Amino acid sequence: MPASDLIYAGRNVDFTRAITKPEFSKRSVLDHDSFQFVELWLKREKHKDALFYWTQARSFFEASKILQGTASPLTSYYCMLNATKTLLAVKGVKARESHGVSGEAVNSRTSLANEESSIRHSGILAELSKYLGETERNPTHSLDDILSNLPFIHRAYVLTRNKDAELFIRIHKPRYVRHPTANRVWLAAEVAGHEADRRVLRWVPSHFEIDDGYTQSRVIRSTQRVRWFPRQGANLTTKETAITRLRSRHSKLRLDVVSISATETLWYLKRRLASYTIIDRYGLTLMMMAMHRLSELARYDPKGLSRHLSGRENWLLNEFLSLAPAQFVDEISSEITGLEFRMPAVRR
Repeated sequence: MPASDLIYAGRNVDFTRAITKPEFSKRSVLDHDSFQFVELWLKREKHKDALFYWTQARSFFEASKILQGTASPLTSYYCMLNATKTLLAVKGVKARESHGVSGEAVNSRTSLANEESSIRHSGILAELSKYLGETERNPTHSLDDILSNLPFIHRAYVLTRNKDAELFIRIHKPRYVRHPTANRVWLAAEVAGHEADRRVLRWVPSHFEIDDGYTQSRVIRSTQRVRWFPRQGANLTTKETAITRLRSRHSKLRLDVVSISATETLWYLKRRLASYTIIDRYGLTLMMMAMHRLSELARYDPKGLSRHLSGRENWLLNEFLSLAPAQFVDEISSEITGLEFRMPAVRR
């Protein structure tokens, strides 16, 4: 008997972008503008300070749309900074009024591999990393490595670097499923096309495996199970404890199961390939680290930034500068509210 979709509070428990406290029992938000919904949500929840930061984030976001690449990193970074302040204010996290990140060029040659970004011990980005529960030991990463770990520009990275293999593979219908008889749940997702080849799936993270119980499609699943509550006789405390366990497992899975914002959310699994430097950080942290370094160049070395933007990496950088702000806002909107955001045409 195969596993069945996990049902909680009358709804299927799909995989969500929120990392720390996803609201599995709530409906998705159907909205063209997550800025507007989060603003209304902050007003309803009476987060006055957070609302100020969120308004600032939106202003910087809009400003970035009309600036050239040599200037837009400044406003895009301050959009991310204020959006992160919003999250920390909502969650009651106290942070020093410093950036919590610094950068430097480690060689005079113009190359993204020589531009480094480092998380500090305190400050806004440092507190974001702590709040998300990141355990990556290396605080310093090159811009080249950071960009290679971001799925929404990975194709641009692969083509720019002439890579033979892609780090991310597309997965479909990621959802939590339940054992037919035991009180255990896990993540399952479908893989299609050439990505369903066992040779491709050989390099998935060690805590994923192929589920050979399916013959009509290729399904992969997480190997670690979460203890759930029985179908009959479970009280509220038992259910809340099970949800807490699932949220804890979910946050760890989100390091490897990542999304791209589009008309509908596209999900990918990050493989373990020797040709890439794997960074065990969430996309929110990586985007902010990269944008901070580019904003430093915009402020203190605009000619150096111009050389990057006109060199062989220009397409990759321009894709990042164009796409990262909206990707960041979509992801942090889910993190602030715990809700999943979808375009109105995509109902789930």
